[in-house]
Amino acid sequence: MKENKVRSNQETESASNMEHEKESVDSIERVLERVAEKDPQAAVVISEFIAVQQVSHKGPMPSPEDLKKYSHTLKNLPDRMMKMAELSQQKKAAHHERILELKSEEIDVQRLEVEQANDAHKRETATQVLGMVFAFITVIICILGAFYLALQDKTEVALVIGGTTVIGIVGAFLKTKLSEKKTS
Repeated sequence: MKENKVRSNQETESASNMEHEKESVDSIERVLERVAEKDPQAAVVISEFIAVQQVSHKGPMPSPEDLKKYSHTLKNLPDRMMKMAELSQQKKAAHHERILELKSEEIDVQRLEVEQANDAHKRETATQVLGMVFAFITVIICILGAFYLALQDKTEVALVIGGTTVIGIVGAFLKTKLSEKKTS
């Protein structure tokens, strides 16, 4: 799939270059026609000397022909250019590798944060359940105690213990409902 896309891009580029080249040749021919109208001999001389050549090269290094020309300028210049291109590629690869390492570390940190949040949620839920269990046991003990005291003819004490227990349960229930409404 990727190769097809690259080929398609190269074909499009090639077609675009050929179209541009054709336009250039056409404009040169039009100029020669205008020159020929005024001075036919000059148009012949100009057309004999015109040679259009287009060379393209892609990559981090110049073409071999250009490298030879560079070596005439400075003998070790092509070697230096090759080392420079290799170093650039190594740095680019190291940079990409470091980015991947950092992304991996970021994913690990996010995973740890999610695990910690899940653990905190589990602890909070366990604490709430434990609190409810203890509250239920306390209420049962208070109600049984109030019932026992009522059977022992200590109704005033039974009413206080039973009444405060019921009032406490209703109060806690209403407080929980109000705090849930505020957070929503």
